Amino acid sequence: MKSANPQFGLVLAGGGPKGAYQIGALKYLSEVGIQPHIIAGSSIGALNSAVLSTYRPFSYAVERLDELWSEISQLKPLKVNFMAMARYATGFFVPTLGSVIDLLSSWGILPESCTLLDPLPLENLVRRTINPAEIRRGTELWVTAFPCVKVLGIELDTMLECVRASTGAETHWLCAQDFTDDETVYNLILASAALPWIFPRRKVNGTSYIDGGLADNVPVKPLAERGCSHVIVIHLENGSVWDREQFPNQSIIEIRPQKTIDKSDVPLIGMVSTFLDFSPERIADLKQRGYEDAKYYMEPILETLAYVHRNRESEERQKQSLNSLIVSTEELLKDSPLF
Repeated sequence: MKSANPQFGLVLAGGGPKGAYQIGALKYLSEVGIQPHIIAGSSIGALNSAVLSTYRPFSYAVERLDELWSEISQLKPLKVNFMAMARYATGFFVPTLGSVIDLLSSWGILPESCTLLDPLPLENLVRRTINPAEIRRGTELWVTAFPCVKVLGIELDTMLECVRASTGAETHWLCAQDFTDDETVYNLILASAALPWIFPRRKVNGTSYIDGGLADNVPVKPLAERGCSHVIVIHLENGSVWDREQFPNQSIIEIRPQKTIDKSDVPLIGMVSTFLDFSPERIADLKQRGYEDAKYYMEPILETLAYVHRNRESEERQKQSLNSLIVSTEELLKDSPLF
């Protein structure tokens, strides 16, 4: 449910299977007693955030999310959609026929889903793991999604939508607690992870959406607008760039990989190999690195806070001792002389 005065927030960036890295970081945050009042996520970060919002307390939610990723490593949720590949091949070799197929799909005559991966495994996983009723009672959750537009009643080509998203135009930040219909909540979570060509667009209240991470992969804005003053951001890229200067009133701590967590530095090969690897070994490695990096960034901050707290306690004890001494002296001065 929406918090009356959310002061401490958590933001989970997007990054596909690298989302397992966030589990390790969240474990450390849970161990040191972090309890966010509000959460926001993009793409895989939105899925992780939805699980955190579903369960309470935060420590238990992190445990459930850890279990989910262990399950994902066994399920291998990415399955190739051979029908879609055949349609893309048709469009490549016979462009005119490909255009006709796209037009018929936009009119609803042919199936609209023409994505390279079968969306059903991910959809089934979301439905089994996330409980919309519990989210409505849980930690306030914001999800980033990018709205698609229509021209003459036909939605823009996927490439044009990607270009629009890269400008950040019209980014939508949607609060899961605002929706009373369970199906809408499911679609909202899936919309934020609807990477073009990979997973299908999702409709929320009549608007089609694609992956929110394309437009805003670090959704601090909805938290700032809610008045959240302290935010922890967990990135999935060590070189991710975002305009922190947009949030001068927020105290922001960033946890990011100290070294790249892509499987290869080769641009395209690294991206593809990273995206497809849900192996138990890979996920375990990402969790461990997330934990170590969170400790690396947070430990000095926590030690500083503990030092300040100890100093304040010491000053308070000194004040109390001084006050006690003053009172005792005044009492002695009031006493009658013994002789």
